[in-house]
Amino acid sequence: MLIDKIVESISTVQGVKAIALGGSQSRGEADIQSDYDIGVYYDADTLDITALEQRLKELDDGHKDDLLNPLGQWGPWINGGAWITFNDMPVDILLRDIKRVEAVLQDCIEGNITIDYQCGHPFGFVNTIYAAETHYCKPLWQDKSEPLNRLKALLYSKGEYSPQMREAVVKKFLWEAWFSLTCGRKAAFKGDINYAMGSVFRAVCSWVEVLYALNNRYLMNEKGALKWVDAFEMKPIDMEVRVRTVYKFFADGDAEKAYQVLDELHGEVEGLTNEIQPILLE
Repeated sequence: MLIDKIVESISTVQGVKAIALGGSQSRGEADIQSDYDIGVYYDADTLDITALEQRLKELDDGHKDDLLNPLGQWGPWINGGAWITFNDMPVDILLRDIKRVEAVLQDCIEGNITIDYQCGHPFGFVNTIYAAETHYCKPLWQDKSEPLNRLKALLYSKGEYSPQMREAVVKKFLWEAWFSLTCGRKAAFKGDINYAMGSVFRAVCSWVEVLYALNNRYLMNEKGALKWVDAFEMKPIDMEVRVRTVYKFFADGDAEKAYQVLDELHGEVEGLTNEIQPILLE
């Protein structure tokens, strides 16, 4: 009922085309500490920013000013939004340019995968995040054009998970994992643990990208993603435990043991991709 009141208020703003529940709540992964992510899909040509900011002020328990971060302030991929508290419930309002989302989905299903620097995403913002948001989001309100239904239909136009997207994600991030490990290895054995750990983090996140794609799973972002890998059909055994062991080896200054585990993991992930190469190339 609380969410309904938020939707009722924001849906009256000119230029708002749809509102959806996202994040861990929409994926069924929420816990007692999880907040609510509300996606607001808008038409950039008609959105009334002033009216939207006023609605957010009215909804917020503290009725604070300047709640809305302007479009683009959070970087090129996070259009903007606000953190509000409504009836003691933390709510993240996330803005999405609906025309851009549609264009990005088209890129994804055709296998055009990109990753960009984005504050708040230490691995980077992979454009397939928009695909994951579209897949998992639960529409709360749409205008008569039903834009979220249309976006979901576009995403599934080549099947529930596009084969071209799967192939592109696997190839791109398997290579990045290998390259990151290669760069980090040199630094680790020179004692530059800070650089090495950053490289290992990128390798692990790249493996996660590959494994989600291999299992036809949409990956929202790097946060909390590793722990779900153990439930996949195609995965290295005890991957999260082994990654934790790697970080401990680095903390103990034992780069040799760390890279022994890392090389084993990379070989196993690469082996999984080799098993399905004929499928990827169909």
